[in-house]
Amino acid sequence: MRGVIEFAVWSLSILIGIAVLVIAGDRLSDKIVEVARKAGISPLVISIVLVSLSTTLPEITTSAIASYQGANGIALGNALGSIFANISLILGLAAMIRPLKAGRSAYENSLVMLASLLFLILLSADGTLSRLDGFLLLLAYAIYLRWLLKRHAKSEVDWEPSGNVVISDYIILIGLGLLLVGGAEMVVFGGRNIAHALGISDFVIGATVVAIGTSLPEMTNALYGAIRERGNISVGNIIGANIMNALVVLGIASLIRPLYTGASVLTVVLVLFAMIPMIVSLRKTGGIDRRVGAYFLVLYAVYLALIFSGVEL
Repeated sequence: MRGVIEFAVWSLSILIGIAVLVIAGDRLSDKIVEVARKAGISPLVISIVLVSLSTTLPEITTSAIASYQGANGIALGNALGSIFANISLILGLAAMIRPLKAGRSAYENSLVMLASLLFLILLSADGTLSRLDGFLLLLAYAIYLRWLLKRHAKSEVDWEPSGNVVISDYIILIGLGLLLVGGAEMVVFGGRNIAHALGISDFVIGATVVAIGTSLPEMTNALYGAIRERGNISVGNIIGANIMNALVVLGIASLIRPLYTGASVLTVVLVLFAMIPMIVSLRKTGGIDRRVGAYFLVLYAVYLALIFSGVEL
C-alpha cells in the first residue's frame, strides 16, 4: 500500500511540475516580450532570441536542475529526448493535420540544426560533456545568433519603446523564473524516484515522460501553426528549439556538472534518422508532407518500443 501511495505522489509531482513549467513558461515568454518592447529591443531580436528561448525554458530549467542534483540521465535524456520528440512526434502530428510549407530559410536553419547536433556528437565522443564542452556549446550558439542577426539585419526595423520598465516587471520576471525552478524540481524529484522504483534508468524517464512534458510549448505552437496553415511557424519553432536543446540546454547543464553521455548513442542515431529526412524534405519541397509525417510517427513508435523493452539507448 505504501508503495502505491509513493508512486502516486511521484506521478503527481511530475504532472504538477510539468503543468507549472508549461504555464509559467508561457507567462514568462509573454512577459519577456512585453519588457523587451518597453525597453525598445528590436522585433528581430525578440523573434530570434527571446521567443525561442521562452519555448525552451522548461527544458533549460529541468536539465539544469537535474544536472545540479546529479541526475545525469534526466539532464541528458530531457535534451536529446526533446529534440527527437520535437521532430518525430510533434512535426509528425502537425504534418498529418496539414502538410507544412516552411520556405527556404527553414532549410538553411535546418542545416544549422544538423551542424549543432554533429558538434554535440563530436564533443561527447569521449563519453563525457565536460565544463569546457559546455562552454564551447554556448559559444557556438552565440556565434549562430551573431550570424543570424547579421544575415537578417536588413529586415530589422526598430520600434520606439512602448513604455517604461518598472520594478514590478522585474519582480514578475523573477517570480515566474522561481516557479520554473520549482516546477523543474518537482519533475526531477518524481522522475528519479519512479525510475528507481521501476528499475529503469533516469535517462529513460528523461527521454520520454520529461522530454514530452517539457516540449508541450513547442507542440502547442506547431499544432496551432498547422491548423492555421502557417507551416513556417510549426517548422521554424521546432528548428530553433532543437538548436537551443543541443547547444544551450546541454551547454548549461554540462557547465553545472559534467555529463556522462555513453548511454545515449542509439538515441543520437535515431535523432539523425529523423533529422536527415526532415532536411531532405525541406530541401526538395520546402516543407514536410503527410508521408514524411507518417514516417516520423512510426519512428517515434519504434523508439518507444525500444526504450521500454530494455534496449540501452
